Amino acid sequence: MPLLQIAPSKTDRERLLVVSPELAEALAAVIARVRGDNAHIPLVSRYDGAERTHSAALPFLCQRPTGVRNQTFSIAFVKQLLDRVVAISPIPAADGTALRFTPHDFRRVFATEAAAAGLPVHILAKILGHQTIATTQIYVAIYDQDVVDHHRAFIARRRSLRPSDEYREPTDAEWDDFVGHFAKRKVELGTCGRAYGTRCQHEHACVRCPMLRPDPAQHRRLEEIIVNLHERLAEARDRGWLGEIEGLQASLAGADQKLASMLRTAATVSSAVQLGMPTTPAAPRTVD
Repeated sequence: MPLLQIAPSKTDRERLLVVSPELAEALAAVIARVRGDNAHIPLVSRYDGAERTHSAALPFLCQRPTGVRNQTFSIAFVKQLLDRVVAISPIPAADGTALRFTPHDFRRVFATEAAAAGLPVHILAKILGHQTIATTQIYVAIYDQDVVDHHRAFIARRRSLRPSDEYREPTDAEWDDFVGHFAKRKVELGTCGRAYGTRCQHEHACVRCPMLRPDPAQHRRLEEIIVNLHERLAEARDRGWLGEIEGLQASLAGADQKLASMLRTAATVSSAVQLGMPTTPAAPRTVD
């Protein structure tokens, strides 16, 4: 199970997070590009514009060659990369203008989507590295003030009826249960998309389940399953197993839908826009 260790940030708190296999693969590709022909990632110092200080020399992943040395990606440079992607994207903003993103926007989007999907706020706060739940609540999408005020009043009434110990730091057992949920979502044909705290409602019949997120790499395996279903369906018709026929037809329809979804996902990934992550060349050799 891939884990991502976050070094202490401005809150001096270290975090250990579960990451998807796709993100782990992307991070491995970044490491390979930055390292290049070197045995280790080059050490560079990063300037903090807020604190106006330079960090110690560290193996930052987001670094690029500038002249005779490397430097870390600045926020302005990342914005340029995002603007470059948005410029060729066919998706405009609501008013028809070009979309604009900052690196911090993706952190807010993650927090909003996680909260909307039912992730407990105290778990979300731990993932984001916040010391208080109030900070996490600020990260979710901003709605009309009237909606926010009514929602907070509703939460206050609900909290008055619930035990106060529910609003606390998660215990090790709760955190292990949270991590274990995502480990169990990995299935043969992809990943189960059921929300945290919910159980399988389709008796683990993943090929029929609408919550399955197919993995394009498993399309050959799914094709084998479809062939097997056709063979079983032909046998059931020959033997007159009417109840079996109905179940196999439902499974076959679900498998066909999953295969179509896999092909669409594979086509989307193949046409994805690359941000142009630079490779770090090997350090020049000197001759005495």
